[in-house]
Amino acid sequence: MPEVHPTDVQKVRARQWELGIPESFEWVPETTPSLRVAAEESGLVVHEHPLMVLDAGAPAADVDGVSGNTSAGQHQPLAGVSEIVGVGTLPAARRRGLARAVTAALVADARSRGAATVFLSAGDDDVARVYARLGFRRVGTALIAEPAE
Repeated sequence: MPEVHPTDVQKVRARQWELGIPESFEWVPETTPSLRVAAEESGLVVHEHPLMVLDAGAPAADVDGVSGNTSAGQHQPLAGVSEIVGVGTLPAARRRGLARAVTAALVADARSRGAATVFLSAGDDDVARVYARLGFRRVGTALIAEPAE
């Protein structure tokens, strides 16, 4: 992989700005290690997230019930792979297993649509432990770079 430089990141950021889309980058540093330094030197803040995968063919652990309108999420299937994204629970409804139930339902739906590989980026190590109880295992790191707030 060629080295990424801060000027490369600045060009992409300028194009994102032109298009009116958020200035954001998401990548796996194990495959593109030079992007982190380039992103930081261009003024972006980089956040680390556990990257996890559910082994091919493995269902998520069974969980009873799905949670109405207090917890939600989605998955993005493409060509036998699906990424689980946006799983969240209202603060007042947390610590009841609702996000776990939603994730299990999303895995079941992804599998029913032919996804052999299901993966996600956990918000942090505590959240990663929840996904681990469903059978996901950490395989790397997902980095997300955005402008400072």
